[in-house]
Amino acid sequence: MATTDNRRPPYAGAARKLICAVDVGTTFTAISFCLLQPGSIPKFEEILRWPQQATPDAKVPSVLYYDKDGKPKAFGAETEDEDIVIEAEDNGWVKAEWWKLLLRPSHLPIIQDLKLPPLPPNVTLDDVFAHHLGYVKEQVKAYITTTYGEGGTIWDALSATMYVILTTPNGWEGSQQRRMREAAIRAGLVDKAGGRRVKFVTEAEAAVLYAVESGAVNEWLVADGQLILCDCGGGTVDITGYKVSAVQPALRLSESSASRCYLAGAVFVTQAAKAFFEARLQGTECEKPESMQRIVSHFDKNAKKKFSDESMASFVQLEGHKSNANLNIIRGRLKITGPEMASFFAGPLEKIIEGLEIAFENGDRLADKVILVGGLASSPYVYSKLAEWGKNLGISVSRPDGPLVKAVPNGALAWHLDSTVDARIAKFHYGISIRHPYDENDPDCLERAANKYKGMDGKWYLSQSWSSIVKKLRYQNDKLESGQEFMASFSWR
Repeated sequence: MATTDNRRPPYAGAARKLICAVDVGTTFTAISFCLLQPGSIPKFEEILRWPQQATPDAKVPSVLYYDKDGKPKAFGAETEDEDIVIEAEDNGWVKAEWWKLLLRPSHLPIIQDLKLPPLPPNVTLDDVFAHHLGYVKEQVKAYITTTYGEGGTIWDALSATMYVILTTPNGWEGSQQRRMREAAIRAGLVDKAGGRRVKFVTEAEAAVLYAVESGAVNEWLVADGQLILCDCGGGTVDITGYKVSAVQPALRLSESSASRCYLAGAVFVTQAAKAFFEARLQGTECEKPESMQRIVSHFDKNAKKKFSDESMASFVQLEGHKSNANLNIIRGRLKITGPEMASFFAGPLEKIIEGLEIAFENGDRLADKVILVGGLASSPYVYSKLAEWGKNLGISVSRPDGPLVKAVPNGALAWHLDSTVDARIAKFHYGISIRHPYDENDPDCLERAANKYKGMDGKWYLSQSWSSIVKKLRYQNDKLESGQEFMASFSWR
């Protein structure tokens, strides 16, 4: 369904433009697009029809099937179709899932050992990204050409100059963006000359803009107000603090605490549950890989989503109808006690709360409001625990109304059109290695005297020195303004 924001002015450009926002999540992908028409208020639309999808949905699994030669055979919702699953088993196709996390920077905090499924044979991570984005392109094309009366003409006229907004976790850096841009080019979303039309926004920033767009946090949007956005996704948890720097004539936000990223998303709940199933069902017919895969899939779609209270038991469907009192199996269903279910969520919850407390600490505890988005935040149990944590500290915790799957792609479109966030905090020092003149009267130089050497000019220098061009900012009042440039001069001798 298209949504129109009456606060956004009509598009002032002279020609039509097509903007496509793609949120490739660890477990699901969602796409929103905006057709900018001169003089018309922009409206955001979601892709709601995917091949082999039983009911229309705004998200599709970030899953592909490959044959033994590394050729993609099925995408998205197709990988959940029973006929295709049987065909995959008969032909030895291999599933690629959770592959987004293979791109992660090695330094990201992680809650436990990460046991990612291996990539299929003869397939690289860059291949999977490109194939998946190629599938995305075809679905955008199909949706536009079949939804609009002149859809074919619109696509032919605008796809060649389309802007593509790709979302990333807070912790993704330049190297991850470079590989994603290259995948977008390989996929044909843009041509080689159009690499600059691929833009990147963090999932947290896109999500806070969706929360604003939804109207769910209007009462929190007051000048000098403080809030924290927590995006609990499939693979990562992204947390950023914001200050409302202005409300009129247009909303302006600025970062009040450095964005943080944790590998602690919903897949870790699934991973903990799978380890539990493997241990409990060892020695039974359910321990076969194909059986275990179906059990875990049933858990993801049912018990994981419905669990809300440790006083309630959950059930997972096994194969057959046998009972086994020793294993807590009742007529083919495995009973999971409330405390056992809670243990699956314990690691992610611990990391989410840790990240929120760090965000409050970095922001001088000025914020007293938390916006929750993301698939894991949809869990009744996760939300109840975070709301309880907030209540104990006098912190309001809110989830925006409406399907949270739209939060990131719709927020990415708002980011591209509105430039609402006008100041950010640098998470790292940016600069270069230099040689520094050695000064025997400088205590810092004396401490590093072991690194001194004589240059060709006969003067003494220190090697392994560093010159910052952009410094990591530590205080709330230190900002990197949007559009601000940083320059430094260096000479080579």
